[in-house]
Amino acid sequence: MSNTHISKSIYQLDITPPQFLGSLDQNIQCDIGIIGGGLTGISTALSLVEKGYQVSLFEAGNIGDGGSGRNGGQICQGWSTSFNKLCKYIDPDCQQDMWQAGIEGPSLIKDRIDKYKIECDAHWGYVHTAIHKGHMRELDEYQQEFESHGYDLLTSLADKSSLFNYICSDAYIGGLYDAGSGHLHPLKYLIGLAKAASKLGAHIYTNSPITEINVANNNNKLISDNGHTISAERLIICGNAYLGAVAPRNLRSRIAPVTSSVMATDPLSDNEIAQTIPSNAAIADGNTALNYFRIDSQKRLIFGGRASYLNTDPLNVETDLRKRMKAVFPDLMHKKIQQAWSGRIGITANRLPDFGRVSDTAIYVQGYSGHGVAFSGVAGSILGDAIIDKQDRFNQLIKISHIPFPGGPFRAPILAIGMGWYKMKDYLQI
Repeated sequence: MSNTHISKSIYQLDITPPQFLGSLDQNIQCDIGIIGGGLTGISTALSLVEKGYQVSLFEAGNIGDGGSGRNGGQICQGWSTSFNKLCKYIDPDCQQDMWQAGIEGPSLIKDRIDKYKIECDAHWGYVHTAIHKGHMRELDEYQQEFESHGYDLLTSLADKSSLFNYICSDAYIGGLYDAGSGHLHPLKYLIGLAKAASKLGAHIYTNSPITEINVANNNNKLISDNGHTISAERLIICGNAYLGAVAPRNLRSRIAPVTSSVMATDPLSDNEIAQTIPSNAAIADGNTALNYFRIDSQKRLIFGGRASYLNTDPLNVETDLRKRMKAVFPDLMHKKIQQAWSGRIGITANRLPDFGRVSDTAIYVQGYSGHGVAFSGVAGSILGDAIIDKQDRFNQLIKISHIPFPGGPFRAPILAIGMGWYKMKDYLQI
């Protein structure tokens, strides 16, 4: 799991990294081993230790060094693509259960914040904005679908006058407000979960990269970078876009690591906040290569976008993000940028998460396609249940067909070309 990034995120500058067990310094045996100390791995560990199971977790760097501690902090419920697409794979009598799995992420976050007294600057309210009429039609369909399942927290913002109660920008013609989604400080939340799991007995090893995964004959053996061996009766792989070549071969081709970038401005004045996002909601637009932004507890504008499908740390992050910010909030161009940074997310070809088995005793999940802050908690519960043989939801989700990304060594350029087409469609508003 690589720790290569342009710079520290603003979140890493906000906190003091907690101390867990430190680097693995001996061979160990464990009942359940988890690879990856991001939101999925920590959520899975917490789900299991809450039930009394013994868990050992291995993270390459510090908790939150990867995408889970570097994202925009947006809590958006629902699946990362059309629920109808998911329904093509799952049993008809399980569809309502799968719908519930898609929307339970924010509720799980609220419950854990309350239960474990996690201070992570959570705020509720989310606006999907429309740049053109095509986006408004999509939002109308989105609202109809959610309301058909009994979700009643959506409010249509059909014109600029209603939109401006939530976000003041001439870049958008309308939107859809979701009172059930929101935003938080992702690193504070992740560390809060990790502290809770550790207090309940999870063994969390940081700065312990795994360099080899062997699951032959259901005999799970991991090798750390310093040569120590971990023997795990059961194994859960949660490294997502940071596993790289360490991942079993059949996992690698099923996701594309995408580099996404974020920046934080100097604090806004109260008047500037009133003229930008008076609702303090999280915002995301309807483009394929979308912009997403929010105002954090220190009154900074956290502005993200600029996805790179070439899997390289992008250059000129701040310059590009400032250009995007200008299109939305031109009156904020005088604000200095405190920090700009990048992180990786994993996407799948169909934009649905990839759950699966590597062997009878080793399972994994990857590829949230931008919905990881909320859904990772749900995934952790599903993985935790599956590894102890409560596999109802897991068995449905592994039915999703995930085709490998084409191109082999040329996959990244092919993906970049493909995304270029969708960006052109956004530009042409078709």
